[in-house]
Amino acid sequence: MIVVTACFRAETKAIRPREGVRIVRTAMGERSTRRLSGAFGNSNRGLLLLSTGFCGGLDPELHLGDVVLASAVRREDEVLRVDPRLIDRARAALDARGLAPHVGEVECPADVVEPAEKRALAARGAASVDLESGPLAHWAAANGISFLSCRVILDSADEEMPFSARVPLWISVLGHPLTAARMGHAAGTAADGIGAAVGCLLDAWEETR
Repeated sequence: MIVVTACFRAETKAIRPREGVRIVRTAMGERSTRRLSGAFGNSNRGLLLLSTGFCGGLDPELHLGDVVLASAVRREDEVLRVDPRLIDRARAALDARGLAPHVGEVECPADVVEPAEKRALAARGAASVDLESGPLAHWAAANGISFLSCRVILDSADEEMPFSARVPLWISVLGHPLTAARMGHAAGTAADGIGAAVGCLLDAWEETR
């Protein structure tokens, strides 16, 4: 069983359903693990939790549509390393399809960060930022489940995202309509990237079953 997690329908719309794969829509941030307890079967053997969705770029070389594989997930002072064998396998599969992922550390703060905060996080050597990979990686480690994070850049290092995990998305959209419209267009591009990257990884995992 492979469980693929993402927050929004826009992030999962391009992922093709298939046997042995369950797509779970989660809440944002720390609440993202609440729906996972019943997502897996009784045995943890051979299971994979794949965190996907949009992420923000910290490395200024990363732009809309770029694929990021997490080598480690930083959540406050906790650093969770991703199994390098999984990373190598995922990177080889993505490279073979011409998707050329960036592999690097991922920061997972409690809320959406502004450009100044992005620069501070980048100074610690991280490539990207998202709100869910930290809690999900922690949950997977606690439950003995393999974890992989493969995300696609929505906003680059110098872009501001005036949204918050602490309020409903529709409230943020109403408060920032122009930014929401711009990011909505970008989300279509990033979603296509998610579909391609996740589909590639699922194909690679199916080949070894």
